[in-house]
Amino acid sequence: MSEPAGERPEVTADDVAAQVGRSFPGGEFTVERWFAWLLADAALEQPRASVSDGAVPEGSGDELAHPLLAWTAATQAMGVTWDELFAWFGSSADDGPMFGEHETVWHAPMRVGRTYLVSGEITSADRKSGRSGMFDVIGYAFRLHDKEGGAHVADCWNSLILPRRHS
Repeated sequence: MSEPAGERPEVTADDVAAQVGRSFPGGEFTVERWFAWLLADAALEQPRASVSDGAVPEGSGDELAHPLLAWTAATQAMGVTWDELFAWFGSSADDGPMFGEHETVWHAPMRVGRTYLVSGEITSADRKSGRSGMFDVIGYAFRLHDKEGGAHVADCWNSLILPRRHS
């Protein structure tokens, strides 16, 4: 059970900044065909073949996953839950965290049926204030590598906005 925001100790900008460089435990993610299909369907697309005629045998490893899958794979295999990540910064889902920015840089396509290793770390933490009050902008990055051959597949950089409410 999480404590209401007013009952937790105040988190200072130094507490937040101390998390920069902290590594995610990481993990691995296998691109299952059904998952790739659902994600592509949600994006109003279909998984694509990497060969020009489109005749790819199911399970051949030549079917390309939708590019959105990099972020999904990374967050599924980061090694902590969202609640655990929020807690690193003295926050919780009850505080109203928000997704900020996202950027994926591709080095190779992700393929259906392959397993990817995910690693990452907290890259920045900045305390800011605006019309809605004080908040922290947390930057974090993930790297995806093909488990079989070790090829660097993608880098995902994201930011998270953590509102700070004080009583």
